[in-house]
Amino acid sequence: LPVRFFCFSLSLFSVFYFFCHPSLTPAPHAPSGCCAGRAPSILKYRKKLIHLLPSAGAPLTMSSSNTAAPLAHATMLPDAESNRARRAYSIALRPAHFPHITSPFQVRWNDQDAYSHANNTAYVEWCDHAINAYLNSSTGFAPPDGVDGQVGLAVEVRTIFLGQVSFPEEVQVGVGVAKLGRSAVTYRCGVFAASDVRSPDGDVTAVPKAVVDFTHAFVSSSDRVTVTPIGDRLRRAFMGIQLRGESSL
Repeated sequence: LPVRFFCFSLSLFSVFYFFCHPSLTPAPHAPSGCCAGRAPSILKYRKKLIHLLPSAGAPLTMSSSNTAAPLAHATMLPDAESNRARRAYSIALRPAHFPHITSPFQVRWNDQDAYSHANNTAYVEWCDHAINAYLNSSTGFAPPDGVDGQVGLAVEVRTIFLGQVSFPEEVQVGVGVAKLGRSAVTYRCGVFAASDVRSPDGDVTAVPKAVVDFTHAFVSSSDRVTVTPIGDRLRRAFMGIQLRGESSL
């Protein structure tokens, strides 16, 4: 037992001496790579060990290469004020803002989840269907070739939930274009309870149950990789459903 205790104490002392002894710190006048009283290789090894430690107060996250990276390099969520602004904007949307709105359709039984309301995935599915149904009726867009040799692939979906719907209620989806670029388009969809839309002045009073921003990037239908400019037929269809502003209500 005394021998084990002596060995353990000696090990602790060696570690403490290696990292903390002043003689391992380069003298102020010493040239780079040199160390007073110690071989440069020992100092180099010590510097490598210390380099692995995080600097004081630096928040860290793990990148895909399993190395430490500053949190600022990670994808950051929008700040609270932006979220509040988007939510306030979404609540203010009305059916009349949307140039295209679907006929009423019933919430399916299997759209519901354990909480007996339509699951969040159902809202995105309804909007996806409404968008592609509009493209099909206005341009002939259909898989697998799309239209004019290009197809739209979903690259981003963002949803703000504002209410609930359940079976056997009916809903309607308003579709409009919020942003139209060279090779991508962002649709804004509003999911409304059909009973709210049918009420007196429902087109300007019904509040959406959810607002979905859905972005399509257009690529060649042959390889589904090469980004292509939006064709004339599609662009005309998008121009025809740009979201209406307050002045037009």
